[in-house]
Amino acid sequence: MLALMSTSAFSEIYMDYGFPDGVLWRVGGFEVYDVIQRGEVKGEARIDYSQLTMLDAPAYRLEWTESWTDSETSHEITHDVKMAAENLRALLCSRIVKVNDDEWRYEGNYSGENLSIQSFYPNDDEVYEYSITKTIPFSDASILPFILRNIPFEENNFITLTVLDVTTQNRFTPIAKITGSEIVETSKSQYDCWVVKVSTSGTGFTAWYSRSDEHYLVKVQFADRELVLNHHS
Repeated sequence: MLALMSTSAFSEIYMDYGFPDGVLWRVGGFEVYDVIQRGEVKGEARIDYSQLTMLDAPAYRLEWTESWTDSETSHEITHDVKMAAENLRALLCSRIVKVNDDEWRYEGNYSGENLSIQSFYPNDDEVYEYSITKTIPFSDASILPFILRNIPFEENNFITLTVLDVTTQNRFTPIAKITGSEIVETSKSQYDCWVVKVSTSGTGFTAWYSRSDEHYLVKVQFADRELVLNHHS
């Protein structure tokens, strides 16, 4: 991780951030979210945090699920990501996407010298495999909003890190900028939040993190939906 002073007197740029200060999520804890489209609650999402040992070293497991119904189409997305506690680099991941009765499944194994991904598609018995030499460590793109809970929060800070999208096998470098602070109202409470704009290889997203010591992800706005914190452990 490299931190450089930017041209702004009160901001820093953190390149290839390696999470040297550890994480804020509580092992055994969880958060539950409302999935909202066009101002209406359409479903629910939940993330659970646990700890385990992989490659003889401490690791974290994040299990993230979303389910919602849009018109007559039901969506369910499940992520199961295991990462090294040292720097949150991805070791194993699973992503399952269900749209009505169709299912797409992706399995990533990054614990060895190679990056290996298997893909399974609906109405197709073939297993598609992708493998290349792993050159640099990376985090998992599917849980990026939660990984960013652990960045240094100061207005105008820039943070970059490398992530991989298991569905496309693409590695890219999101840029997160802390743009200011806002009050966010949820169905249960009110939070004073940091606002973080995140550019990605796609459309990017905006996330709001509580300014409390835990930096809960209070709200995240994607192109097609937003998630708003309902309650946490």
